[in-house]
Amino acid sequence: MHGLSIGRLAKLANVSTDTIRFYEKAGLLAPPVRRPSGFREYSLIDLKRLKFIRCGRFLGFSLEEIGELLMLKGGLPAGSVVRQRLQVIDRMIEELTRWRRSLIDFLEIPATGEPGGHSILDCFTDESTDAAAVAFLTRSSQESQRDCHGQL
Repeated sequence: MHGLSIGRLAKLANVSTDTIRFYEKAGLLAPPVRRPSGFREYSLIDLKRLKFIRCGRFLGFSLEEIGELLMLKGGLPAGSVVRQRLQVIDRMIEELTRWRRSLIDFLEIPATGEPGGHSILDCFTDESTDAAAVAFLTRSSQESQRDCHGQL
């Protein structure tokens, strides 16, 4: 089923039309069907694929990793890639859990009223500031404010 214009697809997926064109050029979205007028026309499958890409990006996966996942079909080779991604996700969950605990600890420390008071860094252990995890958690402010469904 086709029928979505690029503008409508962008609105439904909460992305810009430039983002859609970028993902097309990167090979993550298939080239769209063209109307006789030359305008792009997308399907609900394209919308689902675009939302998958956005969610993967939100979770910190690279475009290359997302592309690998999108190419998977059932079977043994797919299983090893999926298991590898599950290990990454498990590490991310562990790190997010540590960050959550540290932020809760920060909220529970009584305010002293002293200049300089306590620092949020006082609540973070070396474990919760692992460089690889911090790199994963760093993303643009717009991305960090949205979940996989585009909600703020």
